[in-house]
Amino acid sequence: MRRTELDLCRIFGCLAVLMIHAGADIYHETPLQSASFAALNFISTAVRGGVPLFFMLSGALFLSRPTLNIRRLLLRHALRLTGLYYLWSLLYALLRLAGGSLDPGPDFFYAVVAGHYHLWFLPAMVLCYLFFPPVHAALHSGGLDGRYLLGLFFGLGLLMVNLNLTPDPAPLLFRFTQNFSLDYLPYLGYAVWGWWLAGRKLPEKTRWLAPLAYLAVTLLAALGNRWYSGYKGEADGWLFHYFSVPSFLQASAAFCFFLSLGGTQLRGARRLAALSDATLGVYLIHPMMLNVLERFGIRVTPAAPVASLLGVFLILTVLCFALTLIARRIPGLRRIF
Repeated sequence: MRRTELDLCRIFGCLAVLMIHAGADIYHETPLQSASFAALNFISTAVRGGVPLFFMLSGALFLSRPTLNIRRLLLRHALRLTGLYYLWSLLYALLRLAGGSLDPGPDFFYAVVAGHYHLWFLPAMVLCYLFFPPVHAALHSGGLDGRYLLGLFFGLGLLMVNLNLTPDPAPLLFRFTQNFSLDYLPYLGYAVWGWWLAGRKLPEKTRWLAPLAYLAVTLLAALGNRWYSGYKGEADGWLFHYFSVPSFLQASAAFCFFLSLGGTQLRGARRLAALSDATLGVYLIHPMMLNVLERFGIRVTPAAPVASLLGVFLILTVLCFALTLIARRIPGLRRIF
């Protein structure tokens, strides 16, 4: 059964990611003592809990199931995201090649393997999917074929390490193994945390306590970031890390708020479901659309950093969702969005 509250949570997380990338540059270009920096600092800090939400959502949806179809998980989710990673890496590399910022030859192939900066999320999620079966078996006291665990050992342990044991490490092999590095494995903790929270019966007051907690954590974290930026003499996202305590608390508060909406009649459920389904496509194309907006002179400017950031964010959101919703209606494009 479709859970509209989780659709809302996914949309919120997507909007947070758009804001992170739209305001990344201007945050570091604005004078520290200006009122604009104080506002940008608060906005930039407020959206850091968005990325962990996607791992929590996956945990709530997959790990809460009584049984886990491993074949479906690997083929329809892990393999699909892997394919999307390399397909969109190729598209972004081709755009760089056409724009003259990338040379053909080895550099081009390296760029395809390395991927665009924002695509790290896909292999990170794939890695979590690969570990969902043993985690699900542990959480539900179920059995798991030992061959699956051996596959993880040989495929992610021995194979990945030995690809980099050549006397002169091959850049392409090294970059490939970095894409699926076990360094992403801590995100699995967010998935389990999402599963655990989704199984709790939250009190009704969560609907107003969770937003208050989110706001309080954001204010404290923003003060911390501003203090540290002043200490360093330059803008710094000290507490922007997705595993920082503030980001963890933000993600938890937001997740609990949306969970608390479960069981209520939410208007526009079908539209929200369509927007939720479009979030992956929005994530894939939004850096491309940021570049398009810049070519048309629509960019965040130092002269009016806050107003221009909000304007770019609004235009980017409408443009990306509109294009993705249209693309998802075209049979040939639906699979890559």
